[in-house]
Amino acid sequence: MRKKLIGFILLSLVLVMAAGCSGSNSGTNASQSNEPQSSAASKEKRTVTFATIAGYYTDGLKEAAQEYTKLNPETEVVIDVIKDNDTYQANFKAKMAAGGKDAPDIVHINLIGETSSADAIDKGWLLKLNDYVNQPNPYSGDKTVFEGIDPEYHQNTYSRDGDVAYLPFDLVGTGFYYNKDIFAKLGISEPETWEELLAACKQLQDAGYIPITMPFGFESTITQAFLDWSAKSLYPELLIQPEDARYDEKIHKLNTSIAYSADNGNFDFGASYDPEKQLLALKNKQYDMQGAAQRKIWTVMKELSAYYQPGYATMQDPDVYQLFIAQKAAIYWNGSWQVGTLLDDMKKLGDKSFGWGTFKFPEFAEADPLFPGKPRGILVPGHLLGIADKKDPEQESRTKDFMMYLYSPEVAQRVFETTLEAGQFVQGPSLVLGVKLPDEVNAYLTGFKVDGSMGYAIANAVPSSDTNQAKQSAQLKYYEGKLSLEEFLAEQDKILNRDMDIYIKAQQYDLDPKTNP
Repeated sequence: MRKKLIGFILLSLVLVMAAGCSGSNSGTNASQSNEPQSSAASKEKRTVTFATIAGYYTDGLKEAAQEYTKLNPETEVVIDVIKDNDTYQANFKAKMAAGGKDAPDIVHINLIGETSSADAIDKGWLLKLNDYVNQPNPYSGDKTVFEGIDPEYHQNTYSRDGDVAYLPFDLVGTGFYYNKDIFAKLGISEPETWEELLAACKQLQDAGYIPITMPFGFESTITQAFLDWSAKSLYPELLIQPEDARYDEKIHKLNTSIAYSADNGNFDFGASYDPEKQLLALKNKQYDMQGAAQRKIWTVMKELSAYYQPGYATMQDPDVYQLFIAQKAAIYWNGSWQVGTLLDDMKKLGDKSFGWGTFKFPEFAEADPLFPGKPRGILVPGHLLGIADKKDPEQESRTKDFMMYLYSPEVAQRVFETTLEAGQFVQGPSLVLGVKLPDEVNAYLTGFKVDGSMGYAIANAVPSSDTNQAKQSAQLKYYEGKLSLEEFLAEQDKILNRDMDIYIKAQQYDLDPKTNP
């Protein structure tokens, strides 16, 4: 389950960061009909299918589906629980390739196998929701669909072409969990700096504990946060601007008002980057992958790796989690989706339970101009719900009506409550306005409320490739002392440049943002 969650959040990040943000006027038309979807539905019996993954608010969604069907007996809503990400993707692709009639109606667009929502729309897989989000929701006092969703995250829903591709349901983040009882016994305070964290790890190790545990594949969320911290001042130079060939007023107007500020962790919220500028930043060493910032990042990472669990390179997330829950490991780096699971497991442990909390990605003890402002982290929409384009207006109407029901405050509130009561996880705070999580849950989520959501203008300049294994191999050799820091960075840079050359050739880029792509 937890391995699936890691894949889910990484896909969420790719989709959110790849989306071109067009501003609140993009793709919407207030003159469209405001008739609620349900009024157009016939009395013919139909089924609306919501495909999800085991544990993803499963009990809450099933309850909502049953209650909706009671209100609308002509429409049965079925929650189709699929075992894993790979099966989900293969199932959806096969059914859409066969015409889409038997495909699910509501999907997690994170899981359908497309890293771009625009591509999924172009293929005819997803509906554009441009007009839908401005229609009144009869289950929310006739507020529009968008008015019922946190406005700060409307920007995330737009594709690069300015179309609304999905509705966000919740937020997800990453942070450090820690065992408060172990910390108290050893007199360790909650770390606020990297120096304090590393000192705490040394003290924990000396006391016989595994200081920190995490799935090795998830370690990249730490290194990416470091990379963002050191590179974010460069981001405004990489934006698509009016003089660039890719510029579209409807989609990229927001870029013209974005300016770097060390004091504003969300200065680049909604930014759209020019892929050739991103590549040039690495090619021309505007950001040097062998420079001083990278040397500091990987010096810290090697020191941290000395405190990982034995066998960390191959250990799977369920086993990693067990080390923390069994109190063998004192710190656990993972995502906000674990809060509900931990609360439930603590109840099951009874008198063997322990106090636990969360803390944020630390700062450095002394300000470093290479790392300006505060560090950021992952804080993005998690569940991204889209509607499959089945070329059936009646089916579309009924599906949209259930989505309105699901995004009403009362129903969304109950989905969260039922999920927690069932001991399943919620990923983080709800983006449906009016939904309140219990104080206990909110207290544990403080470690995930970072200064802002990190950007990927440098980290994602080159798409992931088959060379990731080679990069990881070099990283392990460095951690094991088989490569010096200089040798490791040189090897990483060599792999990156090879990947860039392959990507530039495949995309037929001339590395001039002012010419037609």
